Amino acid sequence: MTQPAIFFRVFLSIFFVLCKSTGGEVLNSRNTPADIDDQAIDLRVYVQILKKRRVLIALVTLFSVLASVILSFFVVRPVYEAKTVLLVTQAADKLQVSSQKDGLDNIVNGMTRIPVLTMNTYVNQVKSDELMMRVIERLDLEPRGVTPRGLAAQVKASAAKDSYLLELTVSNNDRQLAMDIANTLSQEFIQSITERNQEVMDRSVAFLQEQMAQVRKELDAAETQSERDRLQGILTLLSEGITRTQIARSFDLGSTSLVVVSPAIAAVQVKPNKQLNIAVAFLLGLMASVALAFVLEFLDNTIKNPEDVSRYLDLPVMGMIPAADSRDETYYGE
Repeated sequence: MTQPAIFFRVFLSIFFVLCKSTGGEVLNSRNTPADIDDQAIDLRVYVQILKKRRVLIALVTLFSVLASVILSFFVVRPVYEAKTVLLVTQAADKLQVSSQKDGLDNIVNGMTRIPVLTMNTYVNQVKSDELMMRVIERLDLEPRGVTPRGLAAQVKASAAKDSYLLELTVSNNDRQLAMDIANTLSQEFIQSITERNQEVMDRSVAFLQEQMAQVRKELDAAETQSERDRLQGILTLLSEGITRTQIARSFDLGSTSLVVVSPAIAAVQVKPNKQLNIAVAFLLGLMASVALAFVLEFLDNTIKNPEDVSRYLDLPVMGMIPAADSRDETYYGE
């Protein structure tokens, strides 16, 4: 259920309670018969009140609709939304935790593999300050006063359920700028993944090279042939690990992990929803005016015509005394 529907139901419930209580007070305030148990609230009372205040109801409702039209068409700036979709080709269902019992082979193989991230990790990285700053610099948004935090507020990242699709949605008051930010964000995100993976591979190569240097020192100091053979096997394993890591580093690792399957080619207006705003304004104006009519009727304790005397005082009308102006006009023939 949408928020306008929930708001409408809550307001309608309050309105009916107000009408019920106000209608009862209207009858009681006019000195109705004392036998309350046998008295029922007549629907005609509500109809008469609404008919009596019909001008007020129409004016308040019309004013509410006009205010909504002015705000929706001339005051509120439109918001456009552009969306791009990325396919994550390498993602893990959960974080991988290495075991302390892994042997040297598993350790080296783990260091030479490209890091595999979860979908939630990709989603959280999209709105990082570093990535937002890259987009700002590439599109030259800094002169416009755009900050990383402000740009991140315009970006929404989500992972489609039961899939490896990453949706990036950008909202902006400028239609073209929304599309540019969405496409640039996807490109910079892929590039940042490439650079981070290359940094990881570089650290792995540096670590393996340090280990090779340490093993060579131990090999030079080895005294037995079995010890030399063991250390030589470790050197061979480390050398193969360095080779595999350097090969992996040479790839475009970002494009390997992420692929743009649907770039932002159009931006649709999502705010303001003019038809919805006018409809909601009409309903709110109508309900508010009806509630105001009942409140005014409750506060009005005057008697204006003979029907009010018989209805509220339960007394017969013996006659009417004309107004002074009416007597003067009749007497003088004016």
